[in-house]
Amino acid sequence: MGGAVFFGSVPNICSPVHTVVTAANATTRVVDANENRVYLLLVNDSDEAIYIKFGAAAALNEGIRLNASGGSFEMSPANANLYTGFINAISTSGNKKLLVTQG
Repeated sequence: MGGAVFFGSVPNICSPVHTVVTAANATTRVVDANENRVYLLLVNDSDEAIYIKFGAAAALNEGIRLNASGGSFEMSPANANLYTGFINAISTSGNKKLLVTQG
C-alpha cells in the first residue's frame, strides 16, 4: 500500500504533518477544526504541565493535562476517540513547546 500509515490496528491513508506550537499563558490554538483528520498526537516537550481543551478556551487545571517531559495524548479511530474540532492549550508560564503530529 503506497503511502499507507498504520496507527493501532486500523490502517489510515494519510500524510502526517509535524509542527510545534508554543503554548502561552493564555489560551493558544493548537489545531484548527479539521473534518478530514484521521490521527492526532500531542506531546508536551516542555518542563511544565500543559492543559488542552476541545472546542473551548483552555484553562489551567481543566481539560486534559499533558505532564511535563513527554506527556502525550493520541487520537485515532483505533482508539475510538478521534475529535475533529479545534483544540486549545495553555501553560502556566508560557512559551512551552507542544509537538503536534496530525494526519
